[in-house]
Amino acid sequence: MMLRRGLLAVFLIVLISVTGSAQQAREVFGKNRIQYRQFDWQYLSGENFDIYYYDARKGVAQQALEYLEGEFDRITDMIDYPPYFKTKVFVYNSLADLRQSNMGLNRNVYKVGGETEFIKPYIEVAHLGTAQEFKEELLFRISDLMVNEMMFGGNLKDIFQSSILMNLPDWFTNGASLYVAKGWTAEMDDYIRTLVRTRKAKRATKLGGKEGALVGQSIWNFITEKYGKSSMANILNYTRVTRNEEKSIMITLGISFRQMLTEWQRYYTDMETATAKVYVAPADSLQFSRRHNRTTEFTTVKLSPDGRYIAYAENDRGRYIVKVQSLASGKEKTIISGGSKVINQRVDYRQPIIAWSDASTLGVIGVKRGEYVFWLYDLSTKTKQPRALEKFSNIRSLHFSDNGRLIILSADFEGKSDLFLLSTRRERVRRLTNDLFDDLDPSFIPGTNRIIFSSNRTTDSLRANAKPEFEKLNNNYNLFIYDLDSTSATLKRVTNTLSKDILPLAADQSNVYYLSDQRGIVNLFKYNQATGIYSQVTNFDTSIKDYDLNLSTGTMAMVAMTEKQRQHIFVDRSFDVNRQVFTPATRRKELQQARVIREKRKQESNKNMSIKDLLNARLKEANKEKDSVATDTVTVPPADTVKVPAPADTVKVPADTVKRPAPELKPGEVNTDDYTFDGQPINNTVETPAPAPEKKPEVVNTDNYVFEDEAVKQTQPAESFMNRYMKARDRRRVTGPFPYESKFSADNVVTSLVVDQLRGVGLLLETQMNDMLENYRFYGGILAPIDLRGGDVYAEFQYLPAKIDFSARFDRKAIRWETVTNDDINNSTDYKYTMHRLEIGASLPITDRLRVTVKPFGAVTRTADLGLADYPSAEPVTEPINNYYGGVRSELVYDNSVSTGLNLIEGSRGKVSFQHYQGLSNKALSFSQVSVDLRHYQPIYKEIVLALRAFGGSFFGKSPKLYMLGGMDNWLFNDSRYTGRTSKGQPNPLSSVDLNRDGVADPNPDLLFLEYATSLRGFDYGTLFGNSVLLFNAELRVPLIRALVNGPISSNFLRHMQLTAFYDMGTSWSGKPPFSSNNSVSYTVVQGGPFEAEIKNYLNPWLYSYGTGLRTMFLGYYVKCDLAWPVENYKVRDPQFYVTLGFDF
Repeated sequence: MMLRRGLLAVFLIVLISVTGSAQQAREVFGKNRIQYRQFDWQYLSGENFDIYYYDARKGVAQQALEYLEGEFDRITDMIDYPPYFKTKVFVYNSLADLRQSNMGLNRNVYKVGGETEFIKPYIEVAHLGTAQEFKEELLFRISDLMVNEMMFGGNLKDIFQSSILMNLPDWFTNGASLYVAKGWTAEMDDYIRTLVRTRKAKRATKLGGKEGALVGQSIWNFITEKYGKSSMANILNYTRVTRNEEKSIMITLGISFRQMLTEWQRYYTDMETATAKVYVAPADSLQFSRRHNRTTEFTTVKLSPDGRYIAYAENDRGRYIVKVQSLASGKEKTIISGGSKVINQRVDYRQPIIAWSDASTLGVIGVKRGEYVFWLYDLSTKTKQPRALEKFSNIRSLHFSDNGRLIILSADFEGKSDLFLLSTRRERVRRLTNDLFDDLDPSFIPGTNRIIFSSNRTTDSLRANAKPEFEKLNNNYNLFIYDLDSTSATLKRVTNTLSKDILPLAADQSNVYYLSDQRGIVNLFKYNQATGIYSQVTNFDTSIKDYDLNLSTGTMAMVAMTEKQRQHIFVDRSFDVNRQVFTPATRRKELQQARVIREKRKQESNKNMSIKDLLNARLKEANKEKDSVATDTVTVPPADTVKVPAPADTVKVPADTVKRPAPELKPGEVNTDDYTFDGQPINNTVETPAPAPEKKPEVVNTDNYVFEDEAVKQTQPAESFMNRYMKARDRRRVTGPFPYESKFSADNVVTSLVVDQLRGVGLLLETQMNDMLENYRFYGGILAPIDLRGGDVYAEFQYLPAKIDFSARFDRKAIRWETVTNDDINNSTDYKYTMHRLEIGASLPITDRLRVTVKPFGAVTRTADLGLADYPSAEPVTEPINNYYGGVRSELVYDNSVSTGLNLIEGSRGKVSFQHYQGLSNKALSFSQVSVDLRHYQPIYKEIVLALRAFGGSFFGKSPKLYMLGGMDNWLFNDSRYTGRTSKGQPNPLSSVDLNRDGVADPNPDLLFLEYATSLRGFDYGTLFGNSVLLFNAELRVPLIRALVNGPISSNFLRHMQLTAFYDMGTSWSGKPPFSSNNSVSYTVVQGGPFEAEIKNYLNPWLYSYGTGLRTMFLGYYVKCDLAWPVENYKVRDPQFYVTLGFDF
């Protein structure tokens, strides 16, 4: 009984909820996902997470599960919210594999009715090639899921309430997720400095997407730094109650939202002012790249060895181009292009990567059809040689040896980022490193067989007995040297700092250039191995993303952000490579270093404490954090404060290992001029002799700590019995692996009011169910008119895990229509027309945006005479008429549009379709239809968009049907009058009074096949009708309030308000088209007796209208109000007012 009441309550909530959008557009577009392979999923189960994986990635799944279980308490404590359900995490080997997922496909398609979307505890994570990035990605996806579940509901009650009342800005939710996962990052620091410097901070909270998330991350960082960590949890919890972020901030912090924003801006402005005194922006005169889209990033830039050319790779949302340009003439040439633009998925902006083999040969690595491909392009012959690299999941960088015969790669194999040596002449690969540490950016040292690379390893041995723990891998990357000529398993450490030292480039055997964030902003540094001294070369105020040097010509090329938040290439042809500058550390870097020292002090002090004292100390510290400002706030407690001496311009850095002279070449050692690979598979470990005894780690002197001069050592705290017990208990909870099972669950529920052109107002109830990966989808819906006369039912199943998508759909349509049966117009007959249709389809995605679909079908129509309309019968009074059809429908669909907001679209989309109905019971009933629908949405200024549409269609065959031109979809309070005839004498099929020559009206089953050509505002439904139709629409959409107000807008009504101006034009005809002078519209057929006459009426075959409108959200529906002035036969008629529900045209 209780279960029945619960289900009834849910059903009633669904029926009365008006949280929705509009009726689906008559033309359904949508994008595609292409599957190049099948994934055999398995999963490991823990207490709070299930980790799904495929291939030989059980070890990666185990690491992810243990890491997330360890971070679960921290995340839930930080936001003060425990999730309702166990989270399912699907781990993909790469972003290329993730792009094949169907999860979230067409998620932004708006519905007319009230859509209640269920938040599911499923997330997808791509392994980005390094353990550190993988950890960050895991934390961000989990944090994002928990924050959204917290705000928009984990149980059914919260979901329905939030779908009606909750509407939070991007900075609040996305920024919270980013801050919980990553804290105060260098990327956020760079962005906010630029934002406050360009005086755009006043509009910061209006930003969306990535920029909105970075703004939110900075706001949450400011709040926690100034008001303590607990403030974040309090604000989030108050927002769940008040459903207003501004009120929650005022309640928690005791200041208004505007005042908080003022303090936030001042906080970062003070930091920017201090930074601006010693840092400079890249000179505009050095800007090399041309103007490009904001979404375009430069992945790699390389100068040719002779200094004549510059090669660079552009990536615009997944579509990449590799270009080579002459520095002397400026002539540019595209050598390789590929990929496709990604919609609603993460873009791999690290691809493609390039490197010069010699002055005329360029190496390129990119992704093609889900696999990595290596090309060697010869500029002189304009030829390229492809080579598949299918064994690697992620390739981060490549570099050629001096003679171009060897390539050193940083790549991910089975979840480990290691170094691999490839031959350009043979299909051979040798693995150089094989451990959990990240090994990145390798390059050959000129004149040697040594390789310098960046790594976060804490030991210089390749055969360390103790394996590193995944969760304890640090984010400090230093430089190391690997000697191919040496038989030792020991690396040589070059740098040893609390920073990220990346992209090393050896000028010679002594000097190395590299990028580092030692001072908080990534700049160029130089290290001399002979003297052990490093120096800072550049002091740009924005981080360098990539760079290259040509020392022979004194040229530097680099990629960096400009003040307009766009990436550009800068080329300095007179760069001073020996320049030395000094800059102080940014505030973020100072706090980061102070926290490292504090943690080391805690580890040292905890070594000699008993378990009881250790637990009491941690409990006391936790209580202190709750009652006071957090320990990692701007004001560091005096006990933890460290006096740091100002570093000099150059610092001498000790190395871990002793430098050994390169031995003479012996048999078995590497000769890059004639290198022979051993042919071993890359999953084997490197065969090296036993390592030499290693030096013991030096103990950190916490009383006199110098950041840049100190060697970073991994300090392991004494492991107590309690720690060992907790670790063992957590690991015992991991069970599996288990095979993936397709479990279906409801994805959403849509309820909406629908205004049908024939049946009037009705209630539409739709739902969608799918498995976790959304490979199998079920759609179902019921349309019930309020008078319950007729209705629609449909059900569809889609099979999407393979390259070809399959579907099966059933539709039932029923219409009750009264028709006069004799000369007495007060005496009408009630007819019931029904159609059942079963359709089987196959769709082939050609690209992410283009697909071809073929759907054969069978249909049956039934016409039943129910007797007089005043006294209808439940059963037909005469034998029903059944007609049977078989046919096929084919479509070509292109969708390159992006939704930037509610009813705000950019891009293009279109559809070309053809369908044929073959009469099986009567061949005279056969007909065909062809139609084209093209739409383009052009941004004009900021969020102002010009929307254009062209639609054309035609019925032909033995029994062609009709298009009804005029009106709008979902037109409330319409009073259309269906009268008139076509030029061929065809009556209006919607006329209830239409007698044949015998004075009797025949039943009209063609009502089931009518097509309504909308929108043509200013006219009724069916003002013109015929076998063919043309329709053009133009709308200028201006988000009025968002354009005028700088701050956040809490009201849905005001936030989504749009002012529009429109122009519509259309015509419909049967016979000759309206473009000719003797078109069918300009002639009227007069029938009388045995004769017919054609009379030319000189009427304008085109209908026009123009006007203005207003759109906004009202009671959960997107309501459109339009005032249209119709123009017919060159005369402007009285304006007509429309109130409709729905999106787009």
